[in-house]
Formats: sequence, C-alpha cells, structure tokens
Amino acid sequence: MGRLRLPAWLRRGLEAGLFAALLSLLTVLALTWEHQGPGPVILPTGIGAGLVLALPVLSIGVLTVAYEVALAATKGDAILGALAAWIVAADLLAITTVAMGQELLLVGQGVTVPLGVVASVFAAPVALGGLLAAELFTPFGFGRRAGRLAAIAGTAVATPILLFIVPLVA
Repeated sequence: MGRLRLPAWLRRGLEAGLFAALLSLLTVLALTWEHQGPGPVILPTGIGAGLVLALPVLSIGVLTVAYEVALAATKGDAILGALAAWIVAADLLAITTVAMGQELLLVGQGVTVPLGVVASVFAAPVALGGLLAAELFTPFGFGRRAGRLAAIAGTAVATPILLFIVPLVA
C-alpha cells in the first residue's frame, strides 16, 4: 500500500492552520500565567481588550489566508487552502482553550465563553475580508501579489474590530 498523498492546498492549509494555532496559544499561555486565580479571565477595559485578542485574531484571520493565497497554484487551491487553514487554526485554538478551561467573562453580556471561541469569531470577518480582497482585486486571485493584498486587507478589517468592537463586547 502506497503513501497517502494529500493535495497541495490541503497540506499547506494544515501547515498554516497549525502554525497560526501555535502562535495564538502564546496569548493563551500569557493569560494563564497572568491570571492564576480561579474563575474566568476578565478582559481589560478599553483598547486593552483588543490588544489581548490581537495576536489570535491576526494569526487566525490574516496569516492563514495570506499564506495560502501567496503559495497557491490556482484560484481554487487558494480558496480551499485558506478555508482549511482557518478551520484548522480556529478549531485547534478553541479545543485547546476548552480543554484548559480558560474562559473569558464578557462583562457587557454577562456570559463566559472560551477564549478560542471568542478569537475565532472575531477572526472570521478578518479572514473573509482578506480572501475576498485577494480574489476580487487581483487578476488571478493567487500568488505573491494576491497574498500581500490579502494580508493588507485582513489587517485593515481587523483594526476596527480590535479597536472598537472588542472593547464594546468586553
């Protein structure tokens, strides 16, 4: 029986998703180290809440899409790989934070939610914005130029989310 050969877009999607999840786990470890007591973590007020979630949102939303789009061979590979990478990164972070029991208390809503779920929800429009910009505003929808545009557009979408929407929710 031969070796199982994964398509290139799936292999790169797994790579990007795993790397983004590992990068996001730095925030989880920092919050665990800082908040030693029992109970959920409370995000700081104001822009500090967005800064706490900046690394997970940017790594899951921007890195996964830009990596895939820049290295894809076709437009279909770019789209499928970016979706696979986002799903892998978001799921790994969510599963890890649920297993660790690290929850955020969203004071405005009065609920506790795992950190990975919150970061994944905020990273979804970032990833979608980057992917749409790369596919709609470049001639081919893949390659280095499209990857650069995906990173810039994803960061542009993430900035108001992290500066205005996250502090409102926290």
